[in-house]
Amino acid sequence: MDDENSRNFEAQLDAEALTSGQRRRLGIFQVVENRVSERIEAFCEETGAEVVDVAVLIIAPAANAVFFGSATEPGTAVILGDRRRLHAFLGEVLPRAPDVLFDPYADLLEPAPLRCVRVLIIDDESLTVVSYGSFITVELDPAAMAMA
Repeated sequence: MDDENSRNFEAQLDAEALTSGQRRRLGIFQVVENRVSERIEAFCEETGAEVVDVAVLIIAPAANAVFFGSATEPGTAVILGDRRRLHAFLGEVLPRAPDVLFDPYADLLEPAPLRCVRVLIIDDESLTVVSYGSFITVELDPAAMAMA
């Protein structure tokens, strides 16, 4: 992450509207942000997926046991894929409580805003969902390109 983006992210972490838990989870994302961005770009190139249909689940070390059991390596885990598949995965692994009347992962059912992806950051206390971007797609038409 370049210095300007790093300063912008730091400013967002200092926003008064954020809870301490949200700040902590966004800090976890900040540590893996560059690698996640690279993986998103590679995933879209390899699969032809639209960036708005990509979702990323970032699992803090404190929540690894919930997803992977006790035999996990320490560190932050990243699961990246189609938003609808990630919605189904979360519904299976962490189904909503019987007394919860809404789908906690409903954001994944709609595409992310233009040139963004959904990022879900989970720790042992809660889940934070953000739209992260901006990703620019450049399509080149070889027929329209000038020949040298």
